[in-house]
Amino acid sequence: MVQGFVRFFTKIDYLLRETFLGLKRGGWMNWAAISTVAVLLFLFGASLQISWQLENVLGQLGSQLEISVYLDENTVGESMQSRLLLVDGVAAAKLIPKEDAWQNLMKDLGKNDLSQATQQLGGNPLVDEFKVRATSSDRVPDVAKRISGLKGINEVWYTNEVVERIGQLRRALSNSSVAIVAIFTVIAIAVITTTIRLIVLARRREIEVMQLVGATAAWIYFPFVLQGVFFGIMGAATAYVMLMLSLNLLGGAIVNQPELIKSLTLGLTTDLRVQFLLPVVLVIFGATIGVLGSLLAVRRFSFNS
Repeated sequence: MVQGFVRFFTKIDYLLRETFLGLKRGGWMNWAAISTVAVLLFLFGASLQISWQLENVLGQLGSQLEISVYLDENTVGESMQSRLLLVDGVAAAKLIPKEDAWQNLMKDLGKNDLSQATQQLGGNPLVDEFKVRATSSDRVPDVAKRISGLKGINEVWYTNEVVERIGQLRRALSNSSVAIVAIFTVIAIAVITTTIRLIVLARRREIEVMQLVGATAAWIYFPFVLQGVFFGIMGAATAYVMLMLSLNLLGGAIVNQPELIKSLTLGLTTDLRVQFLLPVVLVIFGATIGVLGSLLAVRRFSFNS
């Protein structure tokens, strides 16, 4: 058992030494690979942050989009409220009695004598109304459709154009981010592949000696894969530092900005996803890119061995 541990740590020591030696041979190409991965992950992380923040803003905006629900004349508002709250996707339902709505309408029209206006029209022509808020902007159309199917509902109205524009904005952001990240991912993999290939060529004689003494291709080329992982992790760390610096600069820049701009960036620096999930995603993405680039680099050499 002791010998097993010794062999294990001997192998780890060998892999680390070979990885460090390869990085040393890489020279400035190492920084080219790391910087390329850092730029990719910075753009990827920024798109994630913008997407998360836009999701938060749209979620808040969507929850503020109200669905106007008008009841039948014979339907009592109090009895309908509990039924509306049971509809899937409904966050809140506020009752506006027809008496309050009539009073507000007269005030807007500049008429103070409610009794005269009521008498001229033969009574209050309005019906009880609910202002319903959905849990998110995406669910507004579905919630409105569900409510319109309830018994006692006369009419349902909501700002469909606003909801559609919100959905279009989210889809446009998602599509553009995917395209940009895909392009830079290909570039980063290509740079890592080129870097590893140059390192392999620089150590070609050492590799030939190892092959002569019976070393397997996997044992020879695995340190180069570790070098790719190193490029990815270092690029992820650099990108995360850049993102945090950008957030701090953004936080200082919006202190004296109008409330609208502040509301768009509210919670961005305190979002737990930015603090905990983002670095994990960046490291995993960076390491994956490093592995792919390394495997593409050593595949031709290992197959020819």
